[in-house]
Amino acid sequence: MVERLEQAALGVADRVGVLEAPRAPPERRVPPGPPERRGRVLGSIGYYLNFLVDPLGYVADRFERYGDIYYAPSADGGLYAIRHPDHLHEVLVTRAAQFDKTHTAFRRLSAVLGDGLLNSDGDRWKRHRRMIQPAFSHARVAGYAAAMVAEARAASSRLRDGEVHDVDQEMMELTLRVVSRALFSHDAGADTATVSRAMAAFQARLISPDLVPSWLPSPRRRHLERAIEDLDRIVYGLIAARRARAQAPDPPDLLHMLVTALDEEGDGAGLTEREVRDELVTLLLAGHETTSNALTWTWYLLSQHPAAEAKLHAELDTVLEGRPPTLDDLDRLPYTEQVIKESMRLYPPVFMVARMARVDTEIGGYPVPAGSEVVLWLYQTHHDARWYPRPAAFDPERFTPAEEAKLPRLAYAPFGAGPRTCIGKSFAMIEARLILAALAQRFRFTLAPGQRATPAARITLGTRHGMKMIARRR
Repeated sequence: MVERLEQAALGVADRVGVLEAPRAPPERRVPPGPPERRGRVLGSIGYYLNFLVDPLGYVADRFERYGDIYYAPSADGGLYAIRHPDHLHEVLVTRAAQFDKTHTAFRRLSAVLGDGLLNSDGDRWKRHRRMIQPAFSHARVAGYAAAMVAEARAASSRLRDGEVHDVDQEMMELTLRVVSRALFSHDAGADTATVSRAMAAFQARLISPDLVPSWLPSPRRRHLERAIEDLDRIVYGLIAARRARAQAPDPPDLLHMLVTALDEEGDGAGLTEREVRDELVTLLLAGHETTSNALTWTWYLLSQHPAAEAKLHAELDTVLEGRPPTLDDLDRLPYTEQVIKESMRLYPPVFMVARMARVDTEIGGYPVPAGSEVVLWLYQTHHDARWYPRPAAFDPERFTPAEEAKLPRLAYAPFGAGPRTCIGKSFAMIEARLILAALAQRFRFTLAPGQRATPAARITLGTRHGMKMIARRR
């Protein structure tokens, strides 16, 4: 068991770039990084445990020691950790074709998500993106706005003045309902518990090693398998029901497009049942959790900054005059958008991005051999005092048009950049602003006594202890 623990620690530490091991061969120029240490195995276990306790702080310490790019040797070819906007731009934009998603993290994601847009690469990714993109056109996303507001208003009607609510769970359920209703024309009410269980099992599988060999039964592995089975039952049921439906919904939703689309620019074929399943699961899980986390942190930040909260309320009261928000209102709610953007700067739902070098390339002038893993720490970029004075402070004024224009490109990148920019970026930003506006019209939230607001860096940047808050009717 001790040997297996050591192997697990080494494997995970290698993947996240925390392993302090022998330096690379002297003939290869590499960035600064952890020095060689004795007691490699026991030391690695210690580093791994420290990383689990506070990964964001651990990586921040590495960047402070070694600079904007550091190197950690590993058995798989080495890992490069980066935070500078210019280096992010190299990987995501100018050299995007030289990197792919065969990184270890995405291989583990595929256990649940399959080969959806988030995980796939090459021709498969291009084909699926081409077939899904129309569902996220500006006109289509605009059509989803009414469903977003309707679900937000329904959520506000379930809140009770003076009661304690776990806002983390409330936002999770709300965004799941929005995604299901807008993209699949489906009421997710009865499915929220199943999806939550699947996400929790998935998070546990990804962030910690399974010390039981793959050929032996494992309670945690079986828990994940059951969660996937339950999730598949829902998703394949949606697909079957839609295929049996005589008429398409008006307007056609994403689910209809997936089951009927033909790749007219490619082979002319449609998506298989499994391909449709993988895309639905990806959008269901990844599409609701990221926005949910962004909103949860927004409510927390507003509760801690009454001046910003008062300014938000004043804008909403002036523009909306008590009626529900609409898509047309968003241009007249600039401060609402600034609040969301600053929240995602401080707590980016996607706090890091992983890539692997397909070919020999370079980052920041350093050669990066094919097979090297690269981790882009967006959280560290967003907390860099060079781009954001007082980086830990909540200041929505950073995102006025004039101030935002001063930022280096990719100093702010919550949705990534380049050809792999999040396909749901427009959907998520409209959803977050409309939900914030609709709920903040009616309620404000104060932190419940004893509640700790601690980030949990898992698949997304969630909360370690939930977010219990007291709803106060305005």
